[in-house]
Amino acid sequence: MRFFRRGKSKVYIVPAVVGASPTSAELTAGTDVSGDLAAISGFGITNSPIPTPDLGTAFNSQIEGEDAAEDCSMTFYDDDTLNVLRTLLVKGAAVSVVLMPYGKISTKRCEVWKVKSTGFNDQWTLDASAAQAVCTFAVVAAPNQAGVIPT
Repeated sequence: MRFFRRGKSKVYIVPAVVGASPTSAELTAGTDVSGDLAAISGFGITNSPIPTPDLGTAFNSQIEGEDAAEDCSMTFYDDDTLNVLRTLLVKGAAVSVVLMPYGKISTKRCEVWKVKSTGFNDQWTLDASAAQAVCTFAVVAAPNQAGVIPT
């Protein structure tokens, strides 16, 4: 069934996910950043197919090539009182991003992305909009896009 992602999907920043899917304890140790997110970008896999032309045909077939992660970032609303996200995602911090497209519902699918923060920077604008900051990430391991939320 189609659904509206805002208000349903969840994003957690977790200190570490050891296995393919997060445990209850790992999620409890994490931080739900869903209410702080203004935008999310990347968190997808790209593939670079390899051409495999042969003399038997004029068609250039391909085989699956290298996988890579898209450039990943999260834009957060800035907080001028106590911004725990700046501490949690300080440059160099190694964390796991757990994306829960259908909400934090046990047995539903989730994605686990092991990342390292490459910087947390203010976004400057003169527009009439809430202050924001963006954190960029390097993906340090192949993500699991078929994880399962624990019971």
